[in-house]
Amino acid sequence: MGRKSADRLLSLTADADERLASLLGSQGLDPTAAGLRVAVERGGCAGLSYRFDLVGSPETDDLVRDRDGVNVFVDPAAVEYVEGAEIDHTRSVHGTGFRIDNPNANQQCGCGLSFR
Repeated sequence: MGRKSADRLLSLTADADERLASLLGSQGLDPTAAGLRVAVERGGCAGLSYRFDLVGSPETDDLVRDRDGVNVFVDPAAVEYVEGAEIDHTRSVHGTGFRIDNPNANQQCGCGLSFR
């Protein structure tokens, strides 16, 4: 049985694709197998927090998004929270990092990493 696809689950901006490819290369990870793993966990100021990890390969049950040579792995427990979301990479005076524009979030904290 094949792995479930996350291609329609979420999208990445061009900046996020570019930064993710750069990060994977700088970490010495195989870009054909490695990627960004997206999960959701309890915590943060709004109740739930996104978790982003660079990993060498997906977990067995992760959904996989492979587009333009960049992999994103989605924890199955996060699917209901990230469906339709867009991941961006931003740079500001407050720092750099991945952020999610999530239409499912009813409330979001100022940092953009915690939501409800």
